Amino acid sequence: MAAYQNMAAWLPGVVKQVEVGPADTPEPGPGELRIEVKAIASQPAEHKVQDGSLPYPRNYPTIIGISFSGTIVKVGTEVSRFKQGDRVATNSCMVLRNDSRFGAYQRYALSTQEMTAKIGETSFETAVSVSTLCYSASALILHLHLERPADHPNPENKNKKVLIWGASSSFGAYATQMAARAGYAVVGVASAKNAQLVKSFGATHFVDRKSPTITHELIDIGPFEAVLAASDSAPDQVALGDVLVAQGGGTFVATMGVWPGVELPSGVTGIFAAFLPDYLDPKNREFTEWVWWDFLESEFASGQLQQMSVRALGGLDKVQEAWNLLKEHKVSGERLAITPGLYLVRTMC
Repeated sequence: MAAYQNMAAWLPGVVKQVEVGPADTPEPGPGELRIEVKAIASQPAEHKVQDGSLPYPRNYPTIIGISFSGTIVKVGTEVSRFKQGDRVATNSCMVLRNDSRFGAYQRYALSTQEMTAKIGETSFETAVSVSTLCYSASALILHLHLERPADHPNPENKNKKVLIWGASSSFGAYATQMAARAGYAVVGVASAKNAQLVKSFGATHFVDRKSPTITHELIDIGPFEAVLAASDSAPDQVALGDVLVAQGGGTFVATMGVWPGVELPSGVTGIFAAFLPDYLDPKNREFTEWVWWDFLESEFASGQLQQMSVRALGGLDKVQEAWNLLKEHKVSGERLAITPGLYLVRTMC
């Protein structure tokens, strides 16, 4: 019986601390998968849900978390692509569902087959890190209208520069690799200590985000075909505004939108893009299947994609610690992962 007891990291309410406790084991419906969760990718958006700065409607107590990997233990009706025992990585889109059954921070969670990829023999920790590439894919392809990665990219793209601010973050790292593999000249901005890391992702140019002359350096390198703020602050966006206005104006996509108090120059626009809804929109079905069933599965099979370093903190009792580290900006050049099985083992001893 103990092996089937579900345990979860519950969020009791806004600004409340995580509490670990029992949860019902969810039953998969049509098109759904029940997954025994092996690893969860902790993400900045989660501590922002906790502190209320991302005001998604929630019924509390709740279980959040969206990106996880594990083994399928049961499939619902209308599931044609997966079976019991498959090792997978997935995104449950829990923040949009307001349904704790889809929350990643538990031993058994639900997801859908559309946003699930088979991972072969890839480790669960590595797989869950790579699966967050779906955000980068949406940002570059659907919102910045860049071409997809290809074995033989459009040769004209080498003359087009793409600026990725925060290129050493997990979001920025996968965006850098995807843009480079689509043939673009990528300009990566990050802390100086991560210069070699960003270049290893395929960036053609690197600029230290703390350089006192960063605006002039980027203006000299530009103009830019597209600009992505993968990890940024209010002062960073001011610099981005100055860079874009120098090339006659333009738009940048930001994961959190324009920060309060930032006034962008005339002709410059910062856009907040909620990437998860892209994958639930029926008009993007071909794109969703390409990301999860073609591109990601090919990457897991080939191992060509350079992976972010993963630091596994431990079980569900480490969720609050992970969020605190992200909130305090103490994570750089790596991905934090939670492994819920570790907590379950401890409770059984």
